[in-house]
Formats: sequence, structure tokens, C-alpha cells
Amino acid sequence: MNRAWWNMARRPRWIAGLFAFLALAAIFGVLSQWQIDRAVEQATIVAVDTETPVPLDTVLAPGDGLNLTDGGRKVTVVATWTHERVVVGDRRQGSDTGQWLVSNVRTESGACLPVAVGWGATVNPNDRITIDDSPSTLVGRIVPSDDPTTGDYDHGRLTIVAAADLVNRWDCPTMYDAYLVLDDAPSPLEAIESVRPLPQATLNWLNIFYAIEWSFFALFAIYFWYRLVKDAVEREADDLPNGQP
Repeated sequence: MNRAWWNMARRPRWIAGLFAFLALAAIFGVLSQWQIDRAVEQATIVAVDTETPVPLDTVLAPGDGLNLTDGGRKVTVVATWTHERVVVGDRRQGSDTGQWLVSNVRTESGACLPVAVGWGATVNPNDRITIDDSPSTLVGRIVPSDDPTTGDYDHGRLTIVAAADLVNRWDCPTMYDAYLVLDDAPSPLEAIESVRPLPQATLNWLNIFYAIEWSFFALFAIYFWYRLVKDAVEREADDLPNGQP
């Protein structure tokens, strides 16, 4: 924007025009906020019974990711314990910090499923924790796998339960991209505290689209004032001899 534009914009007529277009933009902004409020008010709550266990294969297949409505729900699965175990540190249990024992189980299809067995202040994977080697029916909460980039691998510490990491530690042809938090832990471990997932809400996307549209109109109102001033500058320059101010 050159000096001629600024000189034109400071004229009373265009200053008044600016206030008018700002008021129009404010109205568009209010309408945009109203549409967002409507979208939130009309949001549909997706009610899912997360506390009644369902078979694991009805909500998740090996290698797939959990849906938002299935993450954290309780499931059952028939699987066989293996002797592949890891200890995961920095695990909160109430106000205490301790460790998880995470064990590998094989489902009937042969896929690996990490199982968070229990919590302890200090966990030794070689402790004599009695786990049946025959197929067992496990009940717990299925949780999405942790992001492997959040682990503290640089210091040789395992602080997350990530399928992308465990598949390299264990001899697994296929693995679930999630882990099971058992409802009941074998002694001397404590059952891991798991949180019931919050209901998911689905927004009214038509209202969101209208909100974006009104925001665009607000920005366009300011731009339109700028273009009017620029056009006035060009018309005034055309009326002068040789187009010179």
C-alpha cells in the first residue's frame, strides 16, 4: 500500500466506510459464533456400553487401529500366556509411581496381544507370578497402543506400551495395535487403575461449514473496503493530467 492509498484511506468518507465495514464484519463474526454454538448444542452423543465385555475380535483385528468409540471398552479374549515379558516404568497408580508387568499372549489366531498384567512399586519380570500356560479367557479394558516416539529409549528405559516397539522385542508374526489392561491382577501385583472412556460427541458439520462461511464473509468485508479505497485512488489518478497526482 503506497502513500496515495493511505492519503485516500484517511479521508473522512473512507474512515466512515471503514467503521461501517468493521460493523458488518462484527455482525458476520457474531453469526459465525452462533453457528458454532448451534453445532455444539446439537452435537450427538454416541452412547456405547463400554463396561459390558464383548469379544475382542468384534472391535479390533490384528494390525488395525481402534475406533474412537471402541477405545477403552471392556473385552474378552481367549489366549495363551507366553514367557515374553517386559517391565514398563513411570506408571501412576493413584498418588504413587511404580511399574507395570506387561506380558505377551497369543490369541487363537496366533496374533500377539500385549497384556498389562498388574502394577507394583517394583516389578521383576522373573518373579514367580503364577500364570496358567493353557488357553485362558482374559477380561479387561482394551487401550490404544502408545505412540513409540514418546518413549524414553535414549536412556534405555521402557516407559510406554507401544506395539511398534514390542513387535521387535517379541517373536510375533502379527500383533494387535493395542493392549489389554486386565481387570484382575495375580498376586502380588495390584490391578491397574483404568478409566472408563468419556462418551463421544458428533458435531453438526453443516453448522461448522456455515460458521466458516460467515468468518470468510467477515474477512471479505474488510478486503472489500480496501479494494474500494484502491479503486478510488486509481480513479482519481486517471482524472489528473498524465495520470500524475
